[in-house]
Amino acid sequence: YLYIAPFFVIFGIFGLFPLAYTAYISLTDRNLLNPVAHFIGLHNYALLIHDSYFWNAVENTFGIWFLSTVPQLTLALVLAHVLNTRMHVRNFFRMSILLPQVTSLVAVALIFTQMFGHDYGFVNWVLGLVGIHHVYWEAGRLSSWVALSVMVTWRWTGYNALIYLAAMQSIPDELYEAAAVDGASRRRQFFHITAEVEIPDGAKLIFNLRGVPVVLTSKA
Repeated sequence: YLYIAPFFVIFGIFGLFPLAYTAYISLTDRNLLNPVAHFIGLHNYALLIHDSYFWNAVENTFGIWFLSTVPQLTLALVLAHVLNTRMHVRNFFRMSILLPQVTSLVAVALIFTQMFGHDYGFVNWVLGLVGIHHVYWEAGRLSSWVALSVMVTWRWTGYNALIYLAAMQSIPDELYEAAAVDGASRRRQFFHITAEVEIPDGAKLIFNLRGVPVVLTSKA
């Protein structure tokens, strides 16, 4: 217990205490200029339920979550399957997929803001090559969901692929050998062995929500 005690102490101070104190504050009526707080129970939550801005934020959150989760986990599963095969410089590629993780969040947000720019963005330039008019990515709801989802997918696909890869390496080789003896192709082995084992891990990743700060450059 002494070995794990520091973790629980730090988690209690910087994790549990802020959550508990925030929950308590949500049950009070206080002013930043007045240190005296008045307990009002669930009144703040009642106001929140009838706030249109709150439901707009909920809709945007779930929209971005859905558009980023489905392609992200699909690409991660395929990428993990490729990295799990015998290939040259496999360790190099395994490390390379973590590069988005070590990139500054602010730098990522700024780069993707420029890529999805309306006038000189790279994405609109590519769309213009095929005859599609420029999209104002920051103005429309669906277009902004797509832009943010692309950024989230780029950043977290490699991380999820490593989780899938760790689960794949726990699958006994005898299962694949037995399937090969029975005449199963690599595609059938993937869908009937690999994918079925990875489904529980994918379900855990779906509900592992992460916040990604977005920096919008001023047009003024």
